[in-house]
Amino acid sequence: MSAAPKHEQYDVVVIGAGPAGLAATTATARAGLSTLLLDENAGPGGQVWRAIDATPVKNEALLGADYWSGAEIARAARDSGAEIIHRATVWSLDRNLELGVSVGGGSAFIKAKRVIIATGAQERPFPIPGWTLPGVMTAGAAQTMLKSSGLVPDGPTVLAGQGPLLWLLAAQILRLGGRIDRVLDTTPRANYLAALPHAFAFMTSLYFVKGLAMMREVRAKVKVTTGVTELAAAGTNRLESVSYVTAGGRRETLPVELLLLHHGVVPN
Repeated sequence: MSAAPKHEQYDVVVIGAGPAGLAATTATARAGLSTLLLDENAGPGGQVWRAIDATPVKNEALLGADYWSGAEIARAARDSGAEIIHRATVWSLDRNLELGVSVGGGSAFIKAKRVIIATGAQERPFPIPGWTLPGVMTAGAAQTMLKSSGLVPDGPTVLAGQGPLLWLLAAQILRLGGRIDRVLDTTPRANYLAALPHAFAFMTSLYFVKGLAMMREVRAKVKVTTGVTELAAAGTNRLESVSYVTAGGRRETLPVELLLLHHGVVPN
């Protein structure tokens, strides 16, 4: 991997070294096209396979088979003959497919015959009262710390929000010996009704089996409150408690040191 682009022009430039970007890089390079892969992170993997080459968590069962499947795909991209540059920021792309790239404090312009944008997704910002307090983080940030450094919470911790990542993170934290005091599920009841037309296809897929197993794993160890609304964090100089209204209309308050929020993802 070079510190700056070796050439001024490439057949294909891929932006983003997540699952799609790695696969595209391998495919184009193996087809004999000069390929450059650019990514902002220190290593390959994107959000899904973050720190796949560097994670200190070596027990494959702790992060799951889906995570470790990224190791082979990252290796294939490295062995494909493509040029790969990490810690690279693409700050310009015009209609002539000229890209402005910054690497290591220097900048360069390169031309491409084709550009593949594989910038993945990021967590959807969802403000709640008190969300700027120290001690309130996104689930994605917590998962980054878990994958990159093997860090898990050891104090009073609450996960709140909705979506698969919330359950995946909870399972991974528990497998690594971390602490979770409560999971607050904010999924509106109307969402389940809206999903009914797709229920049969989902229930006959592998995603249903995996998701159900993961939720059972978490529920066996952590109390889960569903139908949560009016979520709020409170504290003087840092997070001290989280309050919410239950599906039955009762407001409850929990003492907590760490609140991990997740309300879905949006394209990056």
